[in-house]
Amino acid sequence: MVKVTEIKRICFAYPAQWEGKAESGYVYIRFRWGTLSVRLGPTTKDAVAAEPIFEWQDPDFGGFMEYDELKRLTRGVLELPDAESCEDESGISTGKS
Repeated sequence: MVKVTEIKRICFAYPAQWEGKAESGYVYIRFRWGTLSVRLGPTTKDAVAAEPIFEWQDPDFGGFMEYDELKRLTRGVLELPDAESCEDESGISTGKS
């Protein structure tokens, strides 16, 4: 299991995306066209380009996901923080959600 120490939502929907720091590097999570993918790498850029360590398919081809649902779906693969941090459209952190 990968322990994620910090997680930030970088896009709210279509795709829903998160970037974060893990004890073993960086994590990139994306949910678009019904595919949730989790990728790891030594840098965020490497994580974005890496092969997924986890994938899940939504039969409804969604692109929006609440953080609690992300935590539920990745349980057993990721140990995520209790809350995500968010950024507004300008890139300014809005703190914990």
